[in-house]
Amino acid sequence: MGRRSQQPRIASKHTFPYTAGQYLYRHGPQTEDALFKAMGDSVRPHGRAELIQRCVSSGWFTLAQNDLINCSEFARAHYDKLEGVTKVEYVGQIAVSRAPTAYTQPPLSPKYIPNSRGIRQDVPEWSRRPAGFGFKNIGGGEA
Repeated sequence: MGRRSQQPRIASKHTFPYTAGQYLYRHGPQTEDALFKAMGDSVRPHGRAELIQRCVSSGWFTLAQNDLINCSEFARAHYDKLEGVTKVEYVGQIAVSRAPTAYTQPPLSPKYIPNSRGIRQDVPEWSRRPAGFGFKNIGGGEA
């Protein structure tokens, strides 16, 4: 049997974690006192620390630096979805064409560059046609 990954559950609406998470989503990280002042007198003072601890252990809140409370990435994704915010995911770079171009291929080797003086100067003897030799076409004229 494989273990399932522990993904946080979405808090029920009309509960403290859900409404406090919404407040943190909209206003950013808060101290514990500032969060409970914003939420009103919905939670008794002696149970606040335990409530925050349960929200953190469930994965709905996270503790930021300087003991600030913030909503977790999971909760932020949930609220983003409700607000209609879509994240553009990075899918990688566009693949580069592998076909050589004039900018990427090396220059031609000098042996393939034609002579700057024109055609070859040293035409071998075996490739020369005899004097008077020519091709004839069907009409009888020279081609």
